[in-house]
Amino acid sequence: MKRNSIFLTLLAAMSSTLSYSQTGNVGINTTTPGSTLTVNGSFAATYRAVTASGNVAPTDYYLAYSSNTNGTLTLPAAITGSGNFAGRTYHFKNTGTAVLSIAANGAELIDNQTGAGVGTVNVPAGYYAFFINKGTTTGTTWELILLSSSDSLPAATTSYPFSTVSTTSRQDLTASTGPYIRREINYPQGTVINTGNVLNISNGRFTAPSNGYYMFYGSTQFDNGNIPGTPSFDWVVLYLMKNYAVSTDNILVQSFQPAPGTLTGRNVSCITYLNKDETVSMAAAAGVTGSPIYQVVVSSFYGYKIAN
Repeated sequence: MKRNSIFLTLLAAMSSTLSYSQTGNVGINTTTPGSTLTVNGSFAATYRAVTASGNVAPTDYYLAYSSNTNGTLTLPAAITGSGNFAGRTYHFKNTGTAVLSIAANGAELIDNQTGAGVGTVNVPAGYYAFFINKGTTTGTTWELILLSSSDSLPAATTSYPFSTVSTTSRQDLTASTGPYIRREINYPQGTVINTGNVLNISNGRFTAPSNGYYMFYGSTQFDNGNIPGTPSFDWVVLYLMKNYAVSTDNILVQSFQPAPGTLTGRNVSCITYLNKDETVSMAAAAGVTGSPIYQVVVSSFYGYKIAN
């Protein structure tokens, strides 16, 4: 009788379960699952708070990094054959004030849609990152699905802002006597901000640290007031140039003014796509009556990355 009682209890429990199957699909709290797994209700997974570098466990799902020092969390190594975890996902949130790096294991790489893949992805403070395993065992074994800011504002470490101090020293440039002679403007007074040293103040070139869309704005004052005889400008042009070292004819945008006298100000701005290591700089050209040179002063140049 005791054995029958146990059997009846188990049978009753099984008949009241909320798990159902239909044509190979499994449903929880539903009798008509339309997908391989259908959950009609809430879902819970592992939440783990971490404060130091370490390995991401197979049982992890969501990890919150709350340290004030930089750290690295390493993704699990790929597995061949039985145990391969293609499709496994991990969520990371940097709730601290330092940089969190998510690293692939060993020689494996992360596909971040910028080329051959990277060994690590940096997650700035306040950012969230979402990864999925590709099921491959070499090359890019993980894919970065999303890297975004909680407050929708990009961090300086990912937008690479730079801004020069407005120049107070005058820069001598060669006047054009035939074909336009374009010369880059430099910034000897330095910068207010120069994240990742993306701007070379000596030659005035911004170098893109990664592929993406960038915004630039520049201005200068063409001023011959300190040149003997105060020669007049026949015309002036201010440019934003792409890859000046490769070609002085690669113009992104220009601002032209004819016969401005001895003093005039110009400004230029643009949004452009750059590949990693391509450059943008501000340059000038001018025709001058009675002088082989002209001067620019009060020059300023700033920009930042706006999108991948």
